[in-house]
Amino acid sequence: MPTARRTRFRGVRAVAVFAALTLSAVVSGKAQNDLLENRLAKEELALAKAPSLYFIIYLKSKTIALKSRGMTLEEWKVTSIHSWGQGAPLAALALNKKSTLYPPQRAKIKPAATEEETGTFELEALELKDMPSRFTLFLTGDIRISIRTKPSGFWPRLGDVGHVVAWNLWVPIKNLAFRQKKKPFGAIDLKLEKKEDGQSLYWALPDGIKGLVFPL
Repeated sequence: MPTARRTRFRGVRAVAVFAALTLSAVVSGKAQNDLLENRLAKEELALAKAPSLYFIIYLKSKTIALKSRGMTLEEWKVTSIHSWGQGAPLAALALNKKSTLYPPQRAKIKPAATEEETGTFELEALELKDMPSRFTLFLTGDIRISIRTKPSGFWPRLGDVGHVVAWNLWVPIKNLAFRQKKKPFGAIDLKLEKKEDGQSLYWALPDGIKGLVFPL
């Protein structure tokens, strides 16, 4: 009987310890999330004070938002996320440049030599359909974000296969090289559902725009 009681006591104690550890982990996780959300609110407030547009990439909730003065103007849903290297810092990052295989080219406007030529001039403006749907965002802090969409057709699918191969071979090698040189490196791959989503995102993010890459 004493042995059975000791066994039951040990079992109850083990359950109590497990419950305490679980509760501690939950409380710790909530506290960490609260700290991150407070940090996001502080950083976004600084961006919202300026009259310019800004963006926020929510990694956990898989959403990209274009905002102004704290108000969401447009949102894009992300279907999958992969990353290599260090995480993006919890601070405002500027878009240094966008890189794509076929960048849109704005037609050069030449002044008319005569009044007759002026009357026949037609302005060619870039439209959404001219925008690429696959591109890379280069942010401050050596953060690279690849944007691609669900491929439709033979050539887009072939290009997507090439991207996956490069992502799993070339990017890890580059990450290792940067680590050996003790240089920061972070690569994030975001996949959107539709081609139009990628095109509108490219249109909405001009060079120099600032934003946040948030883990929640």
